Amino acid sequence: MKKAIVLFISLLFIAAVSLLILKNLEDTDSYVSQQNSKFSKTQMMFYVNNAKDEIAEVLRLVVEQNSDKNKQREVLKDYIGINFPIIIQDAKITIRLEEYDKYNINLLKEKDEKKYKYFKDFLAQENIYDFERLQDIFSENNQVKNSKQLDFILEKFKKESYNTDIFKVKDYIGFQPYDKKEITQNDKEKDIRFYELFVKVEYLKQFAKAYYILNKKGEVTYFEFSFK
Repeated sequence: MKKAIVLFISLLFIAAVSLLILKNLEDTDSYVSQQNSKFSKTQMMFYVNNAKDEIAEVLRLVVEQNSDKNKQREVLKDYIGINFPIIIQDAKITIRLEEYDKYNINLLKEKDEKKYKYFKDFLAQENIYDFERLQDIFSENNQVKNSKQLDFILEKFKKESYNTDIFKVKDYIGFQPYDKKEITQNDKEKDIRFYELFVKVEYLKQFAKAYYILNKKGEVTYFEFSFK
């Protein structure tokens, strides 16, 4: 376990060094044009992709070295939910890894109520009782594949049910094939199969954000990217 933790920290360090080296190589002939928006966005996309690759490699190695799911989570627990900043001259890259532990809204298409019982009970605990209305809205879309579709359903539900509480629990609702159980479930009982990776880049007064969902092996199952 200690070796895996050391490996994790080392890889984050390697990520910072590799970003610095590659940036210096690319900037040799491009420094004069740094203010060019297209160049800046290309650099930010490079930083984001590099950060994703490094974290994906960490997850892959943790799985390879620890076959037991509880040991895997034990190795990563001290790094979950923590912002790791990497400063490289004009760029600041912030990386945060989270466990993906959400109720799957796509279970609403199941005919057997037992399939979405935990989700329904959770909403009731949060004073969201118009569950049939949510099912009807979901049925109009059939399946949620991205955050935009999920936001659309939740926004429509808020308007039709006059219940704004749905957005208070938005972070607990997802669309990946993961069946979250009770919110009070013991950590050891959870079968975390996905991770969320948040990457933020600040570069030459421009901002980029990326959101990944990775499986335990570090493979990308979902990706969003935006510039500001």
